[in-house]
Amino acid sequence: MKKYWSYFLSFIKKPENVFISLSLFFGVLSAILVPQLSVSDENMHYLRAYGISQGRVESGSRCTLPKDVAKRAGSVYEGNFSSDYSKPIDRSSLNIDKCSSASGYPPIMHLPQAIGIGIASLFNGSTGLTILFGRIANALFYSIAIYFIIKWVRVGKWAFVTIGLIPLMVHMASSLSSDCVTNVAVFTITALIINLFTQKDKISNKQIATLLFIGMVLTLTKSINALLLFPLIFLPKHLFSPNKNKKIPFNIQKWIILTSIGAIAIISILIWQKIYGQPLITTGAAHNPLHSNPLKFIAILFNTYISPTIGYTDVVLRGSVGDFSSFKYHLPLFILIPLFSLLFLSLLHYNKKDQELLGEQTGKLAVYNLVTIGMFVCAVSYAMYTAWALLPFRFGEGAYYADGVQGRYFTATAVMLVPVGLWLQKYINVRTKNEKVFNLIMFFGLALILSFYIFETVWTYK
Repeated sequence: MKKYWSYFLSFIKKPENVFISLSLFFGVLSAILVPQLSVSDENMHYLRAYGISQGRVESGSRCTLPKDVAKRAGSVYEGNFSSDYSKPIDRSSLNIDKCSSASGYPPIMHLPQAIGIGIASLFNGSTGLTILFGRIANALFYSIAIYFIIKWVRVGKWAFVTIGLIPLMVHMASSLSSDCVTNVAVFTITALIINLFTQKDKISNKQIATLLFIGMVLTLTKSINALLLFPLIFLPKHLFSPNKNKKIPFNIQKWIILTSIGAIAIISILIWQKIYGQPLITTGAAHNPLHSNPLKFIAILFNTYISPTIGYTDVVLRGSVGDFSSFKYHLPLFILIPLFSLLFLSLLHYNKKDQELLGEQTGKLAVYNLVTIGMFVCAVSYAMYTAWALLPFRFGEGAYYADGVQGRYFTATAVMLVPVGLWLQKYINVRTKNEKVFNLIMFFGLALILSFYIFETVWTYK
């Protein structure tokens, strides 16, 4: 027994091992137990992923899909979340209809799901089997991708683990949602920025290529995500080759790289918009009150995130960690408290190595990331206020908060708090006499929270 216990302690010593073991186990359970197509907009993502799996990358007004698939996706509006594993999809009987709302996403957003659906189709699978395989493929992609990101990032590994295992993150990754790819992209760019700020050597060509690629993918997931590239502006100058002409006040190599990232991101958006055939950014209502009174936006932010009388803050906060299946059930307060406690513990647990790696850059990167998060929240709030809250069937021009903002839009960006936690450790930190105790707390704490999520799912749909 002691031998196995020793193996277990050695296994959970590595944060990435804790992540992938819990992510795979609870991710597969979630994929199986959460009623199919019950997750936010999952039926739309199913239509998109199924089309891609069959080689149809259709985007625009009309899409071609088997009638069985279209019927299964449409049955959600009648409250039918049942799974059919018996009847194979009749791929010869096609339906040409309006494309789903997810058709505006580039194919990369649904590639993992499409692979899973494609494998199920090889076995002449039913709608139930294609959905299940698509979900499991998404969960596998998420678990493996974040596992390698945690191994790769030099600082804040346990924070990446905790945020990656927030029940909502597992819930979305184990569905057909495109949020999975978005969250992986956010984790990747955050880890890359942290690594660059801790790096002593010059930036390599491989890192430059990675920056260009991630900049493109991040922007294609959602154009607002381009704001997460903001900290790159402040990359330490020792990463770049000095100018030959000392009179030039800025580093030429640095700004060539940054300009290239911006150019590739913009070009990617324009190319996809051309393929898609529709504008990627909608203006919402015909008249926007903020155009005539920009300062009103301060009141909109206050009402959305602070106002105690409206209470929308509770919806956003709860939705960032545990609002499931199109808001049918959510984590209760007695689970939120230990969940946030584990998050703070992962950020504030003293790590001498992390402190040394980031060093004098800690406070600077903390500020850059906080500013980035602030800009991101403002941008998302403005977008939802303009494109959703102002619509006539919502609040119209009388909208007084950014209705439509969901907490899941911000969950992945919590990894940007890693340098903030390191900075706070100088004043407030948690230390354990034995590192094994910390590892056990993190493993069993996260496992219990995810176990309750699974229990709650079964209880809700029993």
